[in-house]
Amino acid sequence: MKKVENFIKIVVWTNIMIAVMLVVDLLVMTYFGVRSDAGLARFSAADLSGEIGRTANENGEICYSMSRQGTDRIDDFHGFAFILDDAGDVVWSYQLPDDVPRHFTVRDIVQFSRYYLNDYPVYSHIMEEAVLVAGMPRQTVWKYHLSFQISTVETFFALIPILLIVNIVVLLIGPFLIIRHDAHRREKQRTSWIAGVSHDIRTPLSLVLGYADELLHSARYGFEGLEGETMAAHVEKKAQMIEQQALRIRTLVTNLNTSNKLTYGMGVWRREKVLLPALLRESVCGMINRGIDEKCDISVLISEALEQFYVEGDRELVMRLVENLINNAINHNPQGCEITVNLTNRSLWIFKRVILEISDNGCGVSREQLRYFRSSMKLEKLPEHGLGIRLVRQIALFHRWRLQFLNDEQGGFVCRIYLRSPRRFRK
Repeated sequence: MKKVENFIKIVVWTNIMIAVMLVVDLLVMTYFGVRSDAGLARFSAADLSGEIGRTANENGEICYSMSRQGTDRIDDFHGFAFILDDAGDVVWSYQLPDDVPRHFTVRDIVQFSRYYLNDYPVYSHIMEEAVLVAGMPRQTVWKYHLSFQISTVETFFALIPILLIVNIVVLLIGPFLIIRHDAHRREKQRTSWIAGVSHDIRTPLSLVLGYADELLHSARYGFEGLEGETMAAHVEKKAQMIEQQALRIRTLVTNLNTSNKLTYGMGVWRREKVLLPALLRESVCGMINRGIDEKCDISVLISEALEQFYVEGDRELVMRLVENLINNAINHNPQGCEITVNLTNRSLWIFKRVILEISDNGCGVSREQLRYFRSSMKLEKLPEHGLGIRLVRQIALFHRWRLQFLNDEQGGFVCRIYLRSPRRFRK
């Protein structure tokens, strides 16, 4: 559930950040756009027309002139201006470029009034008896006319509130749907877990009940053919079997609880410096003291250079990983086997890696099981080795260690763990 909550928080904060960035970008673009257009407004042909003066000569023809304020404004933009009469002739100009014609047809006038005049951005204003055209240098103004149908614009403005409402609804309903989907997924996983664990517990539980019933029956009706030390040895053997199977059930339940905590982020796990050689010896000694199958033998091999090697992680989880791999070898080799816990330093190309290898010389695993171990973790199916190995993979993923499962040349099962960059333990 914690992972879902974190995911929802990430989604919500991401949407908030996107919205804030869009608003900030819009404000910045608006600021610079208004600032640029404010400067460009000073070059309006309509405003410049107010600076035009008219005088009549001896022949009665109108002569045009521009005030000093108007020419200074044109100079500020390095532009030009001219006046066209009704015949399309230039009757007055100021700093008109040489590549601009002095006569224009109606077709030319229509073209530059909408777009450009020889790539010069120009603006026009109709005066009483002529047309004033003001132009700016090339590559200074982007000029383009956009046309939309009234119905399109009305539809656009009508859709804006609808889109806002839809976005708000999606932001509100999205996390709810995620939680609902996750709850359904977790319910499905829980059902699969119950089925898988029930399958794993069924055998040891049946043995416990069988041995307990046998002891109860013998206590009530006597031990047939058994007396004295023989009877005591028989009872002790059955009690040891009950204890062994009960410990196996406890291990399964503990694995299930730890795996659920790792899956849903409910556990409180610490990352501390753990002296790995000491932890390996402590784990093996603890398992031997609790009692293991007499047919199995455990040996610990640690390179002398790694006696002070430590890992950063949770001590309980690392110990659980080691014990699960050893229990896996014991439980699936009833004929007995030799188990080796080996911590060594190997060179891979130009890099040196510390490798923890837990192996046995037993019957190994099938190719199908190896493929399962190497595939993505799913809860739909728990194979024979499934629960313990799954927890091993989860613990390795938590510590960002790389795992490798294989059968060795003699046929036994090997789990090879590539630990993160080696460091020295400092007290």
